[in-house]
Parts: sequence; C-alpha cells; structure tokens
Amino acid sequence: MKLRPEQLDAHLREPLQPVYVLTGDEPLLLQEASDALRRAASTQGYGERERHGVERGFDWNDLLAGCQSLSLFAERKLLELRFSGKPDASAAEALITLAARPPEDTVLVITLPKLDGAAQKAKWLTALDAAGVIVTFYPVDAAALPGWLQTRARQLGLRLQPDAQQLLAERTEGNLLAAAQTLEKLRLLHDGGDIDIEAVAAMVSDSARYSVFDLADAVLLGDAPRVARLILGLEAEGQAESVVLWALQKDLRGLTLAAEQMHSQGLRSPSPQLLGQLGFWAKRQGPAQQALRRLPLARLQRMSSGLIDIDKAIKGQSPERAWDALLRLSMAMAGRPLFTA
Repeated sequence: MKLRPEQLDAHLREPLQPVYVLTGDEPLLLQEASDALRRAASTQGYGERERHGVERGFDWNDLLAGCQSLSLFAERKLLELRFSGKPDASAAEALITLAARPPEDTVLVITLPKLDGAAQKAKWLTALDAAGVIVTFYPVDAAALPGWLQTRARQLGLRLQPDAQQLLAERTEGNLLAAAQTLEKLRLLHDGGDIDIEAVAAMVSDSARYSVFDLADAVLLGDAPRVARLILGLEAEGQAESVVLWALQKDLRGLTLAAEQMHSQGLRSPSPQLLGQLGFWAKRQGPAQQALRRLPLARLQRMSSGLIDIDKAIKGQSPERAWDALLRLSMAMAGRPLFTA
C-alpha cells in the first residue's frame, strides 16, 4: 500500500502494519518519518528496538534466522534496516523472504535512498508493497520551499515576514535540514513572534571568512577584484566546488530567464515582480538589474551552455582545474572575462 507523506501521521494513529518502506533523497523528511514511526511503535507496545545499517556483505542469514526463531517471552519489536544504496541480489532475496513471512510481533522499517525506475518495478519492492506500506519522500522544490518554511515556522510559533521568508528560502534551498535548524534557532532566540529579515540574515550568515553568498553578491555587482579574492579565499578554506557552482548557477539561471523575457517582450528592464519570481529578493534586485545591463542575452546563454564543462571539471572528467573553471565563470558574470570569446 502506498501512502503520501502527508497521510502518514493519520495512518500512524491506527494499528501498525508489519512492514514500512521509507524512501527518498531528503534526509530530514526521512528522519522525521522514522522518528514518527518509532513514537507510534512505542505507544502501541513495541518496547524493543533493533537497528541495522545495511552495507555490501551484510549477513542476511543471521538476520533471517533471528526473525524466524520465536520466543514465548519476546517483547514486541521495532526492527529497522537502513540501506545506504540500492539492495543487491542477496538483499533483494532476503527482502522478498521477509515480505512473504514478516516476523511475528515485529514492525519492520526499511529506509532506502531514492529508487530509480528499475528498482520501483523490482520484485522485492512489489513484495514489500503487498506486505505493508511504502512512503516516498520528494525534495521540496524552490517554488514550494517558501510555503514549507512558513508552515514549519507557524508550527514553532514563529511568523516569518515575507522578505525574511524569501531570504531563508534562498539561503537554504536544497538543504531542508539547514532550514529546519535555522528555524529552531530562531525560535530559541526570539521566543515566538515576528521574524524580520535582519534576524534571518544574522542567523544564516556564514561563519567562515569567505561566503558563497558574498561571492554571488559581488558577481551581481560586477566587483571583479572582490570576486577574484573571494574565489581564492573559498578555495583556501576548502569550500566544496559544487556549492560554489550552485550559488553561481542559481543566479545565472535567473538572469538568463529574465533576459529572455526582456528580449521576447521588448523590455529594457525586468519588473520587480519578475525578478522576485526568479529568486532575486528585494535587496538583490538592484544588483541583478546592474548585471542585466552589463550582460547581453547572448553572453548569458553562452555562459549557461558552459556550465556542463565546469561540472565535468568538478567531477574530474575534464583536464581543467575546477577552481580555475569557477574563477573563469564568476569573472565572466562580473563583466571581466579572463579570455575574450
């Protein structure tokens, strides 16, 4: 039986099923679902908890033998299997066995990363679906993130002002755990009430000397000397190249879409509403306007088409050094390309 994530809480107030499969690539949502299952199991008398991290070489024979050896005095048990990857052949066979004969007085909780198309059609998942419940958790995309933040803030007794909500969404996009932790800190420090943009800015500012957000702002402003210093500083501090690319790519995508709309509609500048829709909150719209005056559409599209080469450099699939590629992109976006094209 498949459940949507929002159905899980109501379902857990009923007698538990023998098997639960939690799958997805959003760690926070998986963790919170696991916690909810543990609370429900404890409430319903499952007093023992057994956990296993499943890696290659896991001893399935030992686990299956333990599940089949029944004791008259055994406690009701929550058995958790946490996979770091897709089940291999031996794991698939064991899961089919467990689904066919779920251990008595036991709730089996299987946590898996996001499943590809082949895994979703596999016999082992079909067997688990027939034996219990499957819940798939999807990432909260950029469009839905502000609403997710506002809902979670209300649950904590907070009211996010619109610009504070937008800043928090921008700074935590793709990382729900960071978003949730920031809201928890805001609750502790402000004890409810309205949260303004200054409070969020202070909370999400990077403690490191160099920040990818400082880099993104310098790029929009066309401050090429500062851009170069920030790239060198981020490299020296060991910042992940993929995070730097994410910050640059996010703004480049927004600028390109804005320039395309300006071109198609014959506009000399984008409206604040359009910039807001493309992820540029109020205080960044002026710098974004500067960038659009500096960078013609053809150049933006050319830089966008080159992102795949930078990604290859980060993954070691290109002879170009990743940090050199990032410096090249950031300087071009700042209006000071290192090479003429």
